[in-house]
Order: sequence, then C-alpha cells, then structure tokens
Amino acid sequence: MLIPAFILLGTRIEGALLRQTMLSLQLLIMLVGLWELASPGGFGSTFRVIDYYVQTRGYDADAFWAGGDLFLSSERPGGRMLLDGLGLHRGSSLFLEPVSLGNWAIVGTIFTAAMWRSLSNGARLFMLVSTAVLLITCDGRLALSVILLFCLYLPISAYVPDQWSVAYLPLLLVALVGGEALGILAEHQDNLPGRLSVGLDALRSMDLDQLLGIRADRVRFDDAGWADFVQAQSVVIAMGLWLALACSSFGRDPGNRMAKHGIMLFLALCLPISNSLLSIKTAALMWVVYGFCYARGRLTRMEGNAA
Repeated sequence: MLIPAFILLGTRIEGALLRQTMLSLQLLIMLVGLWELASPGGFGSTFRVIDYYVQTRGYDADAFWAGGDLFLSSERPGGRMLLDGLGLHRGSSLFLEPVSLGNWAIVGTIFTAAMWRSLSNGARLFMLVSTAVLLITCDGRLALSVILLFCLYLPISAYVPDQWSVAYLPLLLVALVGGEALGILAEHQDNLPGRLSVGLDALRSMDLDQLLGIRADRVRFDDAGWADFVQAQSVVIAMGLWLALACSSFGRDPGNRMAKHGIMLFLALCLPISNSLLSIKTAALMWVVYGFCYARGRLTRMEGNAA
C-alpha cells in the first residue's frame, strides 16, 4: 500500500509544503551524514546500527568487517570510489545503509528537476551542493551513475511524452540479455555489471509458483529487487503496477515530464539490483513527488479545457 498511499498524499500536498519538507529533510540528512563521517564512533554508539541488524535480520556480529557499530557495507574491501585517500568510510546518515542514502540523493535530484522553476536561486544551489555532499558521503556507485545519467537525460526528457517511459523496463531487460550474450556483464562480481548479472540470473531462476507469488517458502533475493518483488506480489501485479505508473499522464509541463521519466527510469535501473527503493525510508518522498506532479499536470489540463 506504500505506493498508492503516498501518491494520493502527493496529489493533496501544497507545493510550498513539499518544498519546505524536502529542503528541511535534505539539510537534516546532510548534517547527520557529515557528523557520521567526522565521528563514526560517536555516530555508531548513538544509533547502534549493528544491533538492529543482529536482532532483526539474523546477522552475525562477527561478520561486520567494518568494526564498531556500523553496518558492514560502510566499508568496501577495495576501498571507497570517491575520495578514497581521505580514509573515510561510507556513510548512511539517517538511513540504515549507504545504498539507501544513495537512493535518497537520486530522489533529491528528481525533486530538484521537477520543482526547478518554483525553487529560489538559493534553494537550487542548496539542492545541488547538498546532493553532491550526500553522494560523497554514501560513495554509491549506482547513485552516482544514475545521477550523472539524469544530468544528461532529464533535460532532454522534458520534450519527450511522459508515457513513453513505459518502455524503460522492457528495454533494460533486452539490454541485459544482450549484454550477457556479448560478455559485457561481469558474472557475479562486486561491481555494477556484476550486480546486474546477479539480478538477471535471479529472475531467470524463478519457477512458476514464484512468478505467480504462491510459493510457500520464500527464497532470499537480496541483490535482485525485481525477483524479490515478483515473488512477493506475483508477476501479474508487478506488470500491472509498472503499466499503471508509466501510462498515467503528467501533461506537457517540463518539470512534470522530468519527474515522470526520472522516477520510471530510476525504478528500471534499481530493481534488478535492489528492492530497497520500495521501502518507506527513501521511496515515500519519491511517490509524493509522483503524486504532486500528476495532480499538477491534471490541474493544468483542466484549466486548459475550461479556457
């Protein structure tokens, strides 16, 4: 129910309240993230992240190679991708793990594109700088890749009908199959191509009961969000949800189109790797933006018809 509930909330929220909420949350998350990088011991002893995972997810405390109270993904065996020489770990700020902070940075980018014309110059600068700080904090490979793609594609997508976004997921699936056949995907390695390969294999390994969401025992698909979602909801619901989200009309407004294309492209790129996008901690605000832009586009159409 998370998706329809927050979309409906977005259709009723005022633009000023949405901007105030996002800017306030962005500031809070950035400040806490900087505190975590500056004092990981103090941050860890305050939030005790390791206790949450040990007590609720069945993790072994001895398996946390990062040490201390932080989640194991706060360090990579090969080191950071950004600013590796400074000896920083990967921060999660108010979230439980760095990947969720990366997802939030992507949502912030979508919000900035959607609301650009209604943001003050100061708010625009703040969103750009703070999002860059969050990217450095979490050191997210997927987040950095998606945001760089958005910087190139979203300005173009403002001129593309938003309902064309329905093609993103099937095109990605075709691209992954083709990439595997050409040997582009690194098989099960700890990098982006390797994670995509894991997601493709997981989807291909599902039996009919899993595809229909009726299998009694659930298989863990930690690194394959679309397989995990299909197993929980069925392929019928998954396809229906994609079609419903992609085929809704946001109108011709450039901000609305960029929001729609950004959200659907993010879903397509994230789901093969992780189901975390569908969790309330990062997805709630994204679906509010979806609902707000949908309602804004509908109001514009109604005013145009009345005129």
